This record gives sequence, structure tokens and C-alpha cells, in this order.
Amino acid sequence: MALLENMEKYEHAMRLAGRRAIDQAKRAGVSAYYMDEAIGSGIIKELPDGTQQRIQLQGSREVVIETLRTSR
Repeated sequence: MALLENMEKYEHAMRLAGRRAIDQAKRAGVSAYYMDEAIGSGIIKELPDGTQQRIQLQGSREVVIETLRTSR
């Protein structure tokens, strides 16, 4: 039981650290890239204005597959 409790605690801490990193990137004026199974599969690009896009990499190019959320 302690293992499960620790896993949940660390999962929450990792999600919080990820969210903080995304917020810092946006405040710096750069996009953040991450994966989040709650949103779906693939790479998510979050622009500084909050817009989220699902992207694919084709060589060194980013291709937007779909826009998930537009800026607020």
C-alpha cells in the first residue's frame, strides 16, 4: 500500500513540475512541447498565448495536425 501511495504522490509532483515548466516557457515567450495522454497521443505544442496544437515532426519541420485549443 505504501508503494501505491508514494507513486501517486510522485505522479502529482511530476505533473506539477511539468505544468510549472510549461508556464515558465510561456512567460519567456517560447513554445513548450510535451506529451499528455489525457489530451491524446503525440506531441503537443503549447504556444505562449495558450494555443495548443498536436504536431508531427517531418525531418526538421513541424506539421500541425490539429489545433486543440486556441488562445484565451
